[in-house]
Amino acid sequence: MKITKHKKTRKYMSFYINNFGFREPLLCLIDGSFCHAAYKIRLQIEEQLKKYFQCEVKPIVTACIITETDNLGAGFVGTSQLLKRFLVHRCGHEKHPIDGSSCIKAITQTCRYIVATQDRALQQWVRSKPAIPLFYLHNNSVPTLVQPSEANRNAANEGQRSRVQVRTLDQQTLTSLKQKEGLAVPEAKVMRKKKKPKNPNPLSCKKPKKKKEAAATKSNSAPQQPAKSDGGVVKKKSRKRVKLPKHVVEHLKAAVGGPK
Repeated sequence: MKITKHKKTRKYMSFYINNFGFREPLLCLIDGSFCHAAYKIRLQIEEQLKKYFQCEVKPIVTACIITETDNLGAGFVGTSQLLKRFLVHRCGHEKHPIDGSSCIKAITQTCRYIVATQDRALQQWVRSKPAIPLFYLHNNSVPTLVQPSEANRNAANEGQRSRVQVRTLDQQTLTSLKQKEGLAVPEAKVMRKKKKPKNPNPLSCKKPKKKKEAAATKSNSAPQQPAKSDGGVVKKKSRKRVKLPKHVVEHLKAAVGGPK
């Protein structure tokens, strides 16, 4: 069981060492809740940390954590004395101390610490932030390093991609050097064709009718009326008389008057 636990611990810490720059000796930031739980079960914190991580580990505290524990009353006197044995890290709140959890949130933004706490709210905050390993006493007795959370894995993937890609500053430097040496190839300008206005769709447009066709249809549809004179009386059309020669008239009369 111990061998399996040590394998998991090495695996988890290797993740933080490779992706977030943790180095030995590891620094474990202990708050009042963790120290009080260890004090009740008579746990030797510094010795147990070295055995658990199998490397050099330094437990550290801050003035804010010590001040907060001192203000909790007589039941935490032993816990306060135990905290004062560890290395006190300068947090910047010495003149105006704040609560321990707020102090831990502030200093873990810039430094690499393993946070040891039994505070559930602080544990939840640590899980949501990358590059902060969480250490606690399971059932207030078993030292446990929590598996890297999803926030840690996402941050590690982003860091790996950024290391593989060329930085913007390096790209600018390479471009300027190529220009000095005359190796830079000028970029060909892409000529964009201007779009010509399209003609309307002939199917959607009605063809105009010709004037002649309109006039013809109008004249055909209207009934013909006789011409009127100025006075309004209808004029009769005069017939032209055709003059026949005399021999033709005589021949016709003889044919009419002859025997039938």
